[in-house]
Amino acid sequence: MENGTVTRIEGADSPEPAAASALTLSLVIPAYNEGARLEEGVARLRHAVSAGAIAAAATEFVVVDDGSSDDTAARAAELFSPFPHVKVVRLPENRGKGAAVRAGVAAATAPVIAFADADMSIDPAQTPEFMAALAGADLAIGSRAASGASVNRSSLRRSVMNRVFNRLVNAVTRVSLDDTQCGFKAFRAPAAKLLFHCTVVERFAFDVEVLALSRRLGLSIAEVPVHWLRVKGSRIRPWFDAVSMARDVVRAGRGARSAPPVETLVVTLPGGGAGASRPIDLLRPALASHLMLLRRSDGAVLVLCPMTSEAERIAVAERIGTLLPAAVLERTVLSTAQLGQLAPLSGTRDDDPVASIVS
Repeated sequence: MENGTVTRIEGADSPEPAAASALTLSLVIPAYNEGARLEEGVARLRHAVSAGAIAAAATEFVVVDDGSSDDTAARAAELFSPFPHVKVVRLPENRGKGAAVRAGVAAATAPVIAFADADMSIDPAQTPEFMAALAGADLAIGSRAASGASVNRSSLRRSVMNRVFNRLVNAVTRVSLDDTQCGFKAFRAPAAKLLFHCTVVERFAFDVEVLALSRRLGLSIAEVPVHWLRVKGSRIRPWFDAVSMARDVVRAGRGARSAPPVETLVVTLPGGGAGASRPIDLLRPALASHLMLLRRSDGAVLVLCPMTSEAERIAVAERIGTLLPAAVLERTVLSTAQLGQLAPLSGTRDDDPVASIVS
């Protein structure tokens, strides 16, 4: 997993490790040299918990230290220790926010995965609004440009940069979104695992690549108006970073040719599995919530296994064999281009277990 190490911290309220089935949300928090600022962000999180906006007992906090040179990891372990379910992931070197979020998504285990900036400039008390939006979408992204949003203490220089950058993004990628860089985004876990498996941009423009790929794969995106507060100490250098971000935007528009293929299990039943015995109806509630299941036109089911180990894929295959002993299982890999040919991949369904969690 991104060559990082994971430390699990069991909070004072929960001496036993968290069962993945008890979790509803994994909140990924990338952090680079944030030792001095973490406390303020965690205070906002605690306020959201006390207000009932975040259920601590059902939330997994995944803090990713992106190769910091300060005490970020130690401070994260200390400040998050009161929460029941915490992981601190340490990357051996600084690679960028995109790489940090990708590592956090790989470590996340809940059916909904979100990421937020360490300073919590987006009010975490808005988490229920993102969860609600996911009842009808695969992604819910914060927007400072949507009707009902508010921006507090934004600098003129940063505002101009954001407007110019978003025009460039829409011209190159055609994502048709007014705010691609907002620091709070939530995903159904299958979408998160697939998108971050198939994208490669590691620094600030990683959001653009994720959203551009979402459009190509036919995943649905909801925009949530947010309350944004400017916090001192931003890592973005508006004019210096603009050049590298623009370069990444062009790269995102072309698609990630270097993305690893997605390991996939093809499940086929004799006769196509007609009626209630169709493979997808049996497998959907029985397999892990982060696996994406697609029904192929010939009746076969594709079980996408991004961000999984060989041992995990073997376990999935064994589970399928137990549930469907007559099924024929094949292993294959799908490139991003091949996944695009299967689009739309949107997994929103009335009987989807994620829908009952976020509704």
